[in-house]
Amino acid sequence: MNKDRGMIKWMPFNSVVSNKEILYSLMREKEKRPKPIISDDDKKLIEESIIDAFYMQNKVTITYYKNGLFYTYFGPIKKIDSSNKLIYLNNLKLLFHQITGVTDIKE
Repeated sequence: MNKDRGMIKWMPFNSVVSNKEILYSLMREKEKRPKPIISDDDKKLIEESIIDAFYMQNKVTITYYKNGLFYTYFGPIKKIDSSNKLIYLNNLKLLFHQITGVTDIKE
């Protein structure tokens, strides 16, 4: 009289798996921070660092802000579009106002 419960046995586990996506999105929302206020002097220094790195063909570490989170890019700058205030990187394009920090890596 041993009756197999089949999929009924795994139903509670399945409900936990579907909640995993919600938990990850809540954790991601919790990590969000407000955009830092960057002074005009700091903006000028960031722009100069980007232009210098582009013309010297140095690799840079760029920290940028997008949708409440901070990201880091490491690599060369491919192109600068000053009329649209865009920077083209390997697989990314950034607006100047998204960038919060630049560090030159001299080789």
